Amino acid sequence: MEFVRFLFSKRFLKHFLISIGITAFLLWVTFYSLSWYTKHSDYIVVPDFRGQIISDVIQVDKFGDFKFAINDSIFDPDKPKGAILSQDPYPGSRVKHNRMVYLTIVSIIPENTAMPDLKDLSLRQAQSLLESSGLKLGKLIFIKSFDEDAVQNQLFGNKVIAPGTRLEKGSVIDLQVGMGAKASEMKKDTTQLDSLLIK
Repeated sequence: MEFVRFLFSKRFLKHFLISIGITAFLLWVTFYSLSWYTKHSDYIVVPDFRGQIISDVIQVDKFGDFKFAINDSIFDPDKPKGAILSQDPYPGSRVKHNRMVYLTIVSIIPENTAMPDLKDLSLRQAQSLLESSGLKLGKLIFIKSFDEDAVQNQLFGNKVIAPGTRLEKGSVIDLQVGMGAKASEMKKDTTQLDSLLIK
């Protein structure tokens, strides 16, 4: 009974309320200190770097709150070298100052590939082999030859190029193609290829 009476006494209630107040104060001080120390509410929004050139982004002062790291590079002949393809964190993300942004860019150093041997192949076969090697089909130069629609020579920069020669991916290869019974020499671009292939 004495213990129960003590629990409801003014003295106990006074000390209990004081202890609750001190505990609440200490918790507030602790959380406030942590928030200040970690700068919990201090963040910046990640811009959209995609499509920009990596060298330009690094040199711009307004992006000084970020650090950049290239985690991958991809060959793409249709985009400028060094162009940013993707980023992590994504655009619009809220991050702390000096956050590392990981980038995937178009290869700055060109990739090489070996020139395949296209001689005596049909146009369809030659085009397929060029594309699989990362090369592009350029002009079709039709010459007198009994092998109709077959590749007679492969040219790079108006010169015959030997199989196995190393070239940058995306290089354009012109082909000399046999005309069969026809004796005239003509040039056509690749947009007319489908109409020239043997069906």
